[in-house]
Amino acid sequence: MKNSFLRRRIFEIRAGVKDLVWGIKNPESFKRKNTLSPIMGRFSSYKFELLSGIKSEDYLSDAFYFNQLEGKINNFELSDYFNHKGYLPSILQSNAIPLLINNIAGIVYDADDNIIDASLVAEKLRNDPVNDEFVIKRSVGTGGGESVEIGNAEKIIPFFNLYRKKKYDFVIQPLVKQHDKLAEFNPSSLNTVRIMTLAYDGEVHHVSSMVKMGGPGGRIDNVSAGGLCIGIKNDGSLTTFGFDCYLNKTTQHPQTQLEFPDNYEVPYFNEMVEVVKEKHQLFKSHGIISWDVSVDNNGYVTIVECNTAWSGLESHQAFHGPVFEQHMSYIKNINL
Repeated sequence: MKNSFLRRRIFEIRAGVKDLVWGIKNPESFKRKNTLSPIMGRFSSYKFELLSGIKSEDYLSDAFYFNQLEGKINNFELSDYFNHKGYLPSILQSNAIPLLINNIAGIVYDADDNIIDASLVAEKLRNDPVNDEFVIKRSVGTGGGESVEIGNAEKIIPFFNLYRKKKYDFVIQPLVKQHDKLAEFNPSSLNTVRIMTLAYDGEVHHVSSMVKMGGPGGRIDNVSAGGLCIGIKNDGSLTTFGFDCYLNKTTQHPQTQLEFPDNYEVPYFNEMVEVVKEKHQLFKSHGIISWDVSVDNNGYVTIVECNTAWSGLESHQAFHGPVFEQHMSYIKNINL
């Protein structure tokens, strides 16, 4: 019931209880107002005021965001297809990570989309003329870094056999080469830029962005897997603080001790935003998408994945305040 009506109602109840408990512990929140959720939204208004330092009535609660915005403008019957890493290169047409191996419905395809026997995969990986390390991941359901493994051929081959046995759809990809300045945050992980876009009335809008990085010694960038995120301002510079998955604030990476200076500029940030705004136009059934993007030293933008369902909002509001403030009229109209 991943995107079912029942799951969303259960989520709304749980989120409401969580917000109310937080509000009781923070009684000042009862004095706040909220434009979209006059009763329960007041807790989000105060919570994100404390985190971002920006007082506003235009914050979105989790329950409103997932059920009254994302739930209304995204077609979840298509989300698994759009999120499927085995189909993503065909959907995007460019700027996707190449697929070295693509296992769909038990059939193995090579980099040229030719069907090959599964027994040939080990030899292909061991004799790859370009790549020493690979990423193997399930094609759907890799939130928090679940079912994502990185390593040389000898490490990847057992997971290939395991995922085949479990009848997963999965892909094997080369490692993405990231820009040196992005690698500074945490050299052991691919540190991606999360960009949220909103499409309506024939335009695609950049809503909010942040950098995601792996935790100490981590190879993946997932915040829920021990990593951190840092806000990116509209000019490409960083906020001077970051958050972990519990919204604990920090001013430096725990492994590299790299501080988050406000004069740091994310390389090719505008170019990344323009690429995902262009690609969003291909997703006509989805009004809001969160993109994980990387860029190399030459400015080539790679879309690591797109998230069309259950993609979080909290960190964006914690960094930047009411990120949908300029779109309130549209949001109100779809909820009349």
